[in-house]
Amino acid sequence: MPNNPFAVVSPEEMSAEQANQLFVEMFSEYPQIGRPGNIMINGARGCGKSMLIRCSLPDVQMIKDAKRLSDLDNLAFSVSCKKTYPNIKEFDGLENKHVPYLINEHFLSLHVVMYALLQLSELKFDEYNEDEYRLFFEKTYKRYLRLSRCKEEPIADYASANAFFKALYLHMEELQLALLDYPLRFMLNTEGEDYIYNLPLFSFMKFILPVFKGLTQLTGFPRDKNIVIFIDDADNLSKIQTEVLNTWISYRTQPTVSIKTSSQLGLYKTYLTSTGVLIETPHDYQAVNISNKYTTDIDTYVNKAKDILKKRLQIEGIHVSLEDFFPDYDIQVAGIQAEIEKIKADYPSTGRGFRESDDVRRYAIPNYIKNLGGTRKSRATYRYAGLDNIIHLSSGIIRYLLDSTADMYDKQVALLESEEDKSSSREHFVLEIDSKIQNAALRDQADRFLYSELIKFSMPDVGDKDAAEGDFDSLIPIDNPVSDIQKLQNLISAMGRTFHDILVSERSERKVFSIALTNNPDKDLRCVLRLGVRLGFLHESRIGTKDGSGRTWLYILNRCFAPLFTLDPTSFQGYLFVTNDALHQALLTGRQLRSILTEDLQDDDIRQLTMEDVLEDYYDR
Repeated sequence: MPNNPFAVVSPEEMSAEQANQLFVEMFSEYPQIGRPGNIMINGARGCGKSMLIRCSLPDVQMIKDAKRLSDLDNLAFSVSCKKTYPNIKEFDGLENKHVPYLINEHFLSLHVVMYALLQLSELKFDEYNEDEYRLFFEKTYKRYLRLSRCKEEPIADYASANAFFKALYLHMEELQLALLDYPLRFMLNTEGEDYIYNLPLFSFMKFILPVFKGLTQLTGFPRDKNIVIFIDDADNLSKIQTEVLNTWISYRTQPTVSIKTSSQLGLYKTYLTSTGVLIETPHDYQAVNISNKYTTDIDTYVNKAKDILKKRLQIEGIHVSLEDFFPDYDIQVAGIQAEIEKIKADYPSTGRGFRESDDVRRYAIPNYIKNLGGTRKSRATYRYAGLDNIIHLSSGIIRYLLDSTADMYDKQVALLESEEDKSSSREHFVLEIDSKIQNAALRDQADRFLYSELIKFSMPDVGDKDAAEGDFDSLIPIDNPVSDIQKLQNLISAMGRTFHDILVSERSERKVFSIALTNNPDKDLRCVLRLGVRLGFLHESRIGTKDGSGRTWLYILNRCFAPLFTLDPTSFQGYLFVTNDALHQALLTGRQLRSILTEDLQDDDIRQLTMEDVLEDYYDR
């Protein structure tokens, strides 16, 4: 089987060459990420946080900029908290036996140093001065080991810079294993014996800071440059470890050492330090939400997404345009074009928009969907295919884009290999993805995304088969919901159904994908809305209030759900003002937020999201 150009590989597993090949500059709008200073990077799962970190490390930067290590602007290390020991449950049992912050800081410090030494042991060094390394080891490294109560010293290997750091790493690995063994003494102790803690106690100020600062004085390193510690997936740390990390941030050790954390939106456990002090922006750190810009500024995201897809095709030797590789459904294109011609012909007498092109953009696709049939199920035959649909349905999340296109590619290869005429060229080269396969993959993705998250929360498995076929009546509202996840399911159902009914109505603004709140949400609403944002079902932004007196919250339905409700995910969308009462009814019943057949839904309640709205929200942040 040929290589799938869209296959997702964990950034942590990528070589520097792979990362440099695949990286597209997604975050040039945030130059502060590479500058001295503490930063907290937040974003939805799959938006590219880990890839950004991977491509900020020295091995990738050396290839990208064709520079030596000593010529880089900083020395960066990446520390993952996802698949490692700092969140093990056994450490919770130490809270009543020892000072938990000291041991957890030692554990976190040890974890950071281990990752840094391992990455140094694999770097390419153009210069190596053995005498300097001996001096660093004797006067700096061993000194701070002793000050940290470490009784066992590593045996240095001066064969090369890589060998030197590998020997230090192996010693740290032994210290970590000894620490992991310590809580087991309490768990397996049947005689109630008290154990005295006689292991080292590393800390940020007494070990990481002086040792890392000493590194930059060695030949071959960026001398006296900023040291960056990326803490990836920081939401996986325990609450105590998060407080320790916040304490490090509060020290404000930049420009010597800058700490840049990444976490999934809404999951970072606390912003308090070990002493109960709140870290604040911009005094202690800058906050960057890399999801917001690409959720609302769709034109920028479209261009970046095209760059990513094009680069991946080129790497695999597939030299066709993206439009040819992801073709539209010709019959549907012809039908929409017929609607466009009709709108143009009627515009002089019945036009609604300021320009003819406004009416074309607003009504061509909605009219086509409406004319597919009088029932929702008939309209669900609308086919999601073509480059624009694929990009817009990823809803600003690169992982969705790659997952769906990888699925399409696999299905297309399987189709070709199942045909009787198996020429070698067809086995090894896919030059286009059939529109039917595109549609099936995008509908499957919407179904998986919604139901897989619900299953995680032990939700009942409702109507999977029908949902996969695009019949959104299978998204059954839950009567008398008791949990926030049940209420969220009802809200998603209510939003999708409402937006579809508006789409096929006769209203002037029909492409709606968001709700704007007319009141400040109460506690119950906030909990459900925040859960929707955390799961990626909703994107949170802000917008002008209905009377223009201030700002209010805007919640955008993930465009990935469009196939479930037969919505048009392309171009800027309108938003619907809703009251708390209407939202509470939606949470309890799953029915439409408001009936479009009643007079209580006024034209002023539905507005078009403009570029001015997007820029105002972006600069407010």
